[in-house]
Amino acid sequence: MGEKSNLSLRERLNYLEHLFILVLKQRELKRFIQFCFVGLSGVGVNFGTFWLLTRGAGLWDLAAVILGWATATLSNFILNDIWTFGDRRVGNAKAILMRAVKFFLVSLAAVGIYYAVYTPLTRFLEVYDLVAYAIAIGIGLVWNFSMSVLWTWRKSEKGTLTRS
Repeated sequence: MGEKSNLSLRERLNYLEHLFILVLKQRELKRFIQFCFVGLSGVGVNFGTFWLLTRGAGLWDLAAVILGWATATLSNFILNDIWTFGDRRVGNAKAILMRAVKFFLVSLAAVGIYYAVYTPLTRFLEVYDLVAYAIAIGIGLVWNFSMSVLWTWRKSEKGTLTRS
C-alpha cells in the first residue's frame, strides 16, 4: 500500500480519456463485459446477504448493509481475480492479499462516488432517484474498471505484470 505509482496524474487522466477507445479492442471489451457480469453477480450476493442477515438472523439493517457490501466485494474480487483478470494474476499469497486490499479500497471509494453523484442529482436537480442511482452506478463502474486495470491488476511499463 505504501508504494508510489509510476504513473503520473496526466498519464492516469489520459488513460481515463481513452478508456472507451481501449475497450473497443476485443480483449479489453471482453474484459469489460466480464467485469460487468461479475458486478451483476455481486448485486445478487449483496442482496442475498442482506436478506439472510436481516430476515434470517434478525441483524440490524445498517449492519447488514455493510456486511452485504463486504461479502459482495469479496465475491467480486475472487471472480475478477480468477476470471476477468486471470491473465494478470501473478505472485504468491501476499500479492493476492495486496490485490484484495486494493480492490476493497477502490470499491469503498466507489461508494463515496455513488453518494457524491446521487445526492446533488436528487437534492438539487430533482432527478428521479432510480435514474440518479443508475447514473451514479455507471460512473462508479467506470471508476472501478479503470482502477482495476490501472492499479489493482496493472501491468508494469515493460509490459510484464506487477507483483504487488
